[in-house]
Amino acid sequence: MLCLLWVALLAGPLPSLTAAAPLPADTSRTFVPNPSLPRLTATLSTANRTVYLQRAPQSADDRGYLGTLLTYQAPSGFLASGYLNHSYAYTFLSEPFINFGEGTLGWQSTSNSATYWVVEYTRLFVYGESALVQASLRNDLSASVTHFFDLATASASADWFVGGTNDFVLTFDLSHPFQLPVLAHDTLTLEPTIEFGAGSQHFYANSLGKTSTVKVRKRTTTTVFDVPASPGFAALGYTFSLPVTYRTGRFSFAATPSYLVPLHVPTGGDDRSFFYGTLAVSRTFW
Repeated sequence: MLCLLWVALLAGPLPSLTAAAPLPADTSRTFVPNPSLPRLTATLSTANRTVYLQRAPQSADDRGYLGTLLTYQAPSGFLASGYLNHSYAYTFLSEPFINFGEGTLGWQSTSNSATYWVVEYTRLFVYGESALVQASLRNDLSASVTHFFDLATASASADWFVGGTNDFVLTFDLSHPFQLPVLAHDTLTLEPTIEFGAGSQHFYANSLGKTSTVKVRKRTTTTVFDVPASPGFAALGYTFSLPVTYRTGRFSFAATPSYLVPLHVPTGGDDRSFFYGTLAVSRTFW
């Protein structure tokens, strides 16, 4: 579900079937998707830190990533996406080039209203580094709802992770978009956002586990995987971000500086606040 946030940021939900028809091509340089047709969007993104559910690997192990996302949205509300992630910490040819991937199937609202919702199932595939925060996660059942108020946009989402480790996470976002003047028919949006997360974090504690050899008899040893104690359901942290998105024709470009303040971090985890940045470019084909 998390990688689909780029689609919401760069392309927005599929327009309602009752939405106004797009402007003729000779009067608008900005592409307006036909609501009666499916939409295919490709997104390329990069960041200097790999943040997942407001948790990140130790800074010494994390050099950021390059991500590719392909999303299909049907007029009925059906959506599907595939995401692949390559870590900049990749060093040797013997390592997997694809660090992890996600495959998502879901359904979203298509009505022309101020409230937008989506439900999804995501399968996570992990190939690469043991330092990945989400290495123990396998299946994500999620639902989110977003309401566009006059002065702000508010959203709430719930993620239930099953398989590997089991976790439940709630995320709340509040933002206010500012439309800035640019060339005719193009759009430039500045949207200060604050995000608050709460939930369990067995997935993160598992990523901090250490393997040790323990002697059980005179000439017999066994291997033990020690996982630090994890807080119960608790606040995960705050993220302050300032997405800037420029849309022209079928393309969207986004730059998002963010500041993460982690809370209730398990023993051995990185509890320091830090800045990180994300860049993305998206193209709509249909």
